[in-house]
Amino acid sequence: MLLKTGLFISLILIGFASNAANFNSALIDGFVDEQYLKASSDSKNWEIGEIVPVVSKNAKIGVFSFVEVKQIRPEGNGQYDLKLKLVRQSRKYMIQKGDYIKRIDLSSENSDYIGSTDLVIKTSSQNISSKYKPLVHQGIFIGETAQTLYKNEFLVNFLGNVHYGLTDQISLNSYLTLNVLGRPNASVKMKVYDSESTTLSAGLSFVRLIQEDEANLNLNFYWDSISSDALISHIYLGLGLIKWNGAADAAAIKAVSSSSFQTGYEIILDNWDRFLVGPSYNFEKKTLGGYLSYVWIYDRFHFQLAINATDITKFNYDTKDGYFANFDLYWRF
Repeated sequence: MLLKTGLFISLILIGFASNAANFNSALIDGFVDEQYLKASSDSKNWEIGEIVPVVSKNAKIGVFSFVEVKQIRPEGNGQYDLKLKLVRQSRKYMIQKGDYIKRIDLSSENSDYIGSTDLVIKTSSQNISSKYKPLVHQGIFIGETAQTLYKNEFLVNFLGNVHYGLTDQISLNSYLTLNVLGRPNASVKMKVYDSESTTLSAGLSFVRLIQEDEANLNLNFYWDSISSDALISHIYLGLGLIKWNGAADAAAIKAVSSSSFQTGYEIILDNWDRFLVGPSYNFEKKTLGGYLSYVWIYDRFHFQLAINATDITKFNYDTKDGYFANFDLYWRF
């Protein structure tokens, strides 16, 4: 009886391993330490840095944790050893031998991939849905984060604001419509420090008013910090190096604004939509403002509704000295 049971279990494991291989999966077969695991696969079709879910051998549990592929090493006989780093651990279940990882398609919405700061994919050579990428653009009147686009990636909004990823660390930006209207402008942003929880970027933004023969040059600093599994803090500091008359009145539009300071929070929801909220202070006008926004994110398209205030003490509808509602439509590809 014991021999039959052992044979039965062996057949199940062999069948499972074959199934795993067919679906580009790997069987977890050991632990390196408290943070790293080992898995075996007969496929080398894995990418260093990709995040994959851990699926329980108990079919009732399903996906319960996530790991990052850190190393792929051939072991002969068509087998490969994977070294995995634990990224997100379930509060209820422990990873065990016999559980497995599987590659999932993140080029579009996937219900197994739940919104979390741990699972944001900062860089990848794969075709990744915008849902799972870090937020770069928070809307015309809120501004940018410290994050940059992927290399050769574009972000375009319906008013002609175009961002381009020169590299994974450097992004360029220009309002093409303002260029046509006699206000040539451009900005550059570069990551100067990037870790798992913190990103610091710096850049310059320039706009020239041809008819008025005036210009504005800003030195910008951006600081992103992960506060929890759903919350990211954003800090923006813009210093006006060259000012033109009326710069203070343009403070609502961050790309052409005068000296200002803004803090805010990005809340990542389970479905990867974003909720944005935060205060801002304009040095020129000495006023306290703020914003409240919701961003619906699809695979390439973003739709945003927001309420902004340039002066929270003025209860009137005015983009210069009060509250105003706005929206943004943009594509990332």
